[in-house]
Amino acid sequence: MKRSKLLLMLTFGPLLSAQINLDTVTVSAALFEQSLMNSNRNVQILSGEELQNAPVNTVAEILDFAIGIDARQRGIFGTQTDLSIRGGSFEQVVVLINGVRLSDPQTGHHLMNLPVAKEDIERIEILLGGGSYIFGANAFAGAINIITKKADQNSTQLGLNYGQFNTLQGRLQQNLVGKNHQSSLSFSHNRSAGFKRNTDFQHSNIALRSDWELGKEHLQFQGGYTDQAFGAQNFYSDNYPDQYELTRTLFASLNWQTEGVVKWDKQVYWRRNWDEFQLFREAGPDFYQYQNGFFIQENDTAPTWYAGHNYHRSDVFGIKSDLSWESKLGQTAFSFDYRQEQVRSNNLGDSLNQVIDIPNSRGNYFLGADRRNLSLAGQHRLHYGDWQLSAALQANHNTDFGWGLYPALNLGFRPQKAHKIYASFNRSFRLPSYTDLFYRLGGALGSRNLQAEESYNYEVACRFFGKGWYGNVSLFYRTGREIIDWTQACDTCNLIAGNTSRADFGGLEFNLRKGLSADAASAYFKFVDLGYSYLQNTTPQDPEVYRSLYVFDFLRHKLTLRAAQNFGEHFSLLYFMSYQIREGQYRDATSNSLVDYPSVWLLNLSLNYNWESFQFSLKGQNLLNKTYFDRGNVELPGLWLQAGISYKFSY
Repeated sequence: MKRSKLLLMLTFGPLLSAQINLDTVTVSAALFEQSLMNSNRNVQILSGEELQNAPVNTVAEILDFAIGIDARQRGIFGTQTDLSIRGGSFEQVVVLINGVRLSDPQTGHHLMNLPVAKEDIERIEILLGGGSYIFGANAFAGAINIITKKADQNSTQLGLNYGQFNTLQGRLQQNLVGKNHQSSLSFSHNRSAGFKRNTDFQHSNIALRSDWELGKEHLQFQGGYTDQAFGAQNFYSDNYPDQYELTRTLFASLNWQTEGVVKWDKQVYWRRNWDEFQLFREAGPDFYQYQNGFFIQENDTAPTWYAGHNYHRSDVFGIKSDLSWESKLGQTAFSFDYRQEQVRSNNLGDSLNQVIDIPNSRGNYFLGADRRNLSLAGQHRLHYGDWQLSAALQANHNTDFGWGLYPALNLGFRPQKAHKIYASFNRSFRLPSYTDLFYRLGGALGSRNLQAEESYNYEVACRFFGKGWYGNVSLFYRTGREIIDWTQACDTCNLIAGNTSRADFGGLEFNLRKGLSADAASAYFKFVDLGYSYLQNTTPQDPEVYRSLYVFDFLRHKLTLRAAQNFGEHFSLLYFMSYQIREGQYRDATSNSLVDYPSVWLLNLSLNYNWESFQFSLKGQNLLNKTYFDRGNVELPGLWLQAGISYKFSY
């Protein structure tokens, strides 16, 4: 009975306070802000307090312990993570920072190139299910909005961690608060020798957020820069395992919000990403060296068709304006969004009129492509007794793919203050990336004839809460049309991008969370959170498709547990557990035979000791020392221990 009672206490949602009031927790899963209880969508919220002490290193790693998300890591410390929501591909998710879209038109592999440390985060909002009527293109299966902290006092914080694989992390954060402004600036650098050959990495971040209060006006500037280089062993090809990648991302945005009878939000943003991909790693003395036009490693020479590395530079510029107001008829919102996307490359696009030299490299950009996107959206929500109804419509025009209409209808019934039943429907879409359209190297061929993907999303759910606990259970179904996948017809055939006929997914998500108050006991749980998701692909695999790269290997079962326990005044212990059963197979690079993805138990722990302005931590990841793969032949590390210290002083 005690074990059963503990299990029931564990499972729903993600809020940290002992007393949870869902009417005061705001989320952005609409064109206007609303409380979590009033939202008619399944939205998870991960709090910053939980993130800061979590037994993980990055945003990508904590998402591995969230329901509905498949965070498919290719390397340690989030060197590259492909996000999937409800069985969607890594291209079918939108990631935002403070409401600013950071999607990359080159490829979704760069989606998590985020210049934000987990210590900078106030909360993470996860919208499960299509959201193009809110967030536009590529919110095909869902969206993730990362809200960063607003400085609340003058303070400086220093942190240093060291662990296995010669892993070193250093961090500095400076907060400044004035009469009408708050600014937060953080620097971090992480590096590791890797847990095996060609898994080393180095990663540096700079992030800035500044807020100004000007009467009824609120101005927010944010910017960031991230620079990383990492061994990409088997990342994209088993035939050429010694791969290497270097990426840099720079972004900035300015938001201006006007309060009043009509709330008016204005946003302008820009993002640039540089990508250098080495199919034959040149970096380091133990890898290939460039000699007289050839890449040579001891007695091995790269194929003659490999003339040099891939170089890409993508730019995104956008302007967005939202208007919202309340009246006797309910809440109304309108949105205008203009977005311009561009790529310059030596592998993607059409010939440029002028070649662009790349500093400090042998390459140049002589190919490129451009497209522009305009969307207009409206949403209205009204209340009638215990009922809530909202309807939305987005009209989208892209210069390469034409017009599309994307409606949504959400209905909620709240017979009691602590219970709600809701249902939703929407049509969403995603545009092909430039890699899907143009890539041609190493046996992979993109297609210029690709069409935009479309999904129809259906969901019925129940949300409920009581004193210190919160729960949600959802049943959902998504039909996907013109799904883009990379497939092979035989072992020696090329991987070719194409629009498969359809991919339909259905499933169940269950979450229960219990916040526990302190009592006279010396040790108590602060919260326990248990979740389970089940996913099924209801579309039979095409018998002509010998191998599918992205559509048919998904998490069928995922069970998660997150809990925090305090020991006295100074000690705390956080438990993160995940059990995952992945559908699908991959071809083992050693035996050349098809093998099933193994199920895996992941257990992470973090022990923290707080003393005055110091915090000491001991963190263990994959404590069961499991060998596992999120992507075929890309092995992830076993047991990984780290120790750290941080110091914060305020003035």
